[in-house]
Amino acid sequence: MLPTKALTAPSPHTDAAKALIDKIRALREEIPRFTTTGMDDARLTNGGVLLPEKFMESASVAVQNSVRLEQAGGADANTLRDAYAYAIAFDPVVEELLALARFVAHSIRVQRGAAGVCALDVYSLAKRLARREGGAELRPFVDDMRRKLKKPGRPRKASSDPVNPATVPPSAPPEQKSNP
Repeated sequence: MLPTKALTAPSPHTDAAKALIDKIRALREEIPRFTTTGMDDARLTNGGVLLPEKFMESASVAVQNSVRLEQAGGADANTLRDAYAYAIAFDPVVEELLALARFVAHSIRVQRGAAGVCALDVYSLAKRLARREGGAELRPFVDDMRRKLKKPGRPRKASSDPVNPATVPPSAPPEQKSNP
């Protein structure tokens, strides 16, 4: 049986990752008007997301100058302008969070790659040492790593039997060019 100490011991990074997740979730409380309700309801966002800023201003001026529009629309000019100003102000926050997510994902890939290169070096060294005298204790590790490194679903080649010349049809003789 191979030792599994590394797999069962808690990672020192787990606590740091959990603390960071808690900080990220706490940011929700700091974002004014933060909401998760209606995320699956496209009707809440599709209508006005891509409207030009000049159009928004024209609409707020129209509401400001017409009591009838204000009463019928259910929003005053200040509310409309404030909602749009909120959107403009917090758009860069989204971009920054997306950039952070990309950088964290990149950092994870770099660390996973470094660990993978190290593991391949260990495997290569273990294979060499297992072939030497006194390397019998490494053979179970090498066999285990070899099994786990194989990609599932790839059948091995049947054999490397030489082709029987009797079963191969003869090729036609090359055509000779005639000179005119």
